Amino acid sequence: MLRRLAAIAACVLFLGATPTGSVYVTTLPSGADVWLDGTYVGRSPLVLGALEPGHHSLGLTMAGWTPMQLDVAVDGGQTTLSSTRLDRAGAGVRPLPGSIGFHGTAPSTIELDGVAVRPSKDGTIPASTGTHQLLVRTPRGAVSRNVTVWPQTRTDVVLRDEQEPPRPSVVAPADVFVPPSAIRIDGDRVTLRYNNHEVLGRLGATNYRVDGRSVDYDTAPTLIGTRLYLPIDVLTLLSGNHH
Repeated sequence: MLRRLAAIAACVLFLGATPTGSVYVTTLPSGADVWLDGTYVGRSPLVLGALEPGHHSLGLTMAGWTPMQLDVAVDGGQTTLSSTRLDRAGAGVRPLPGSIGFHGTAPSTIELDGVAVRPSKDGTIPASTGTHQLLVRTPRGAVSRNVTVWPQTRTDVVLRDEQEPPRPSVVAPADVFVPPSAIRIDGDRVTLRYNNHEVLGRLGATNYRVDGRSVDYDTAPTLIGTRLYLPIDVLTLLSGNHH
């Protein structure tokens, strides 16, 4: 009898839970980078499951094609189909915004280009494409940095909790700064050769060999899907776009 009552109670709890939904994302052409609510989730086609019912922001970006930002409605217990034909990128197309995320010490206040902003639910702040002046205050002090934002791309700033004022480390996708032919990944080893520079690193390790010298950039090479992210200082050295 007790087992039967327990089973009935479990069924009631299950029936009372809010069912989640899913989105099946396809693009023409396929292979577009997909971002859900500001977080990179993979390349199309793919299924995004266990989503809360309601409206979600879906970003699509692919080299040579116009980035797109879509609003998708998710219903509990159902799969929503999102099928998008991408347009070739052309002159005069205004790039879609990106976002800035934070890791490490939680910022107390954030100012972007002199204006106070508040992070969204996912901890990011939206920002237009380009270079911005970021002022972050933490319990350890204030930090001011220039941060470059790319279309539909999340730029991460790492705040370190140390005795000295924290120094953020900004990362960006490597293929925005150098051609794919300059990037080689062999297991956990990362090699970039471009503009007469050579950068060697390992996934998960913050120490690099830059033109034969040992340098610690505080942020390790990171793969998101098949895309390589590196510290902005490394990428600007390789590309020659020093600020």
